[in-house]
Amino acid sequence: MSDEDDRPLHLVVTLGTDHHPFARLVDWVDRWAGEHPDLRCVVQHGTAPAPRHAEGHAMLDPADIPALMGRAAVVVGHAGPGTVLDARAAGRLPVVVPRLARHGEVVDDHQVTFGRWMEGRGMALCVDDEAGLRAHLDAALADPAPYAVVVDDATPPPAVTLLGDLIDGILTR
Repeated sequence: MSDEDDRPLHLVVTLGTDHHPFARLVDWVDRWAGEHPDLRCVVQHGTAPAPRHAEGHAMLDPADIPALMGRAAVVVGHAGPGTVLDARAAGRLPVVVPRLARHGEVVDDHQVTFGRWMEGRGMALCVDDEAGLRAHLDAALADPAPYAVVVDDATPPPAVTLLGDLIDGILTR
């Protein structure tokens, strides 16, 4: 990925590695990016069509994602655990949009439950529509501070501990 773009990095969007396209979120972000051509918006779009206004990548090198997230004012993604944990490890409170089965974005609506669960614990901000996403993108443009989290390298984030406990519980069954 080229880093020659000197516009401020406002937004990083990651959709994980699921084979289901998530064109709905790419379209929402791309419309917003088209209204803000002075800002750099990087979108890892996966199998969805590439954005027209934002900088699109079918897949980002996993080694590049932490630095991109850390430099962005706001991180947006699907409501997957990896996205939430990566964003938080990079010092960002992620805005997540759950994939929906009725749009062919996922096999079931587990991301709705997970996104709301993470929001209820202060680990992410969950939005269900384009207006909610735009509100966060605009708010982060005005003041990115609420979208940053303190990274404590000495203590695992609560989500990591919780996820580890959940996995341990499954493996001991």
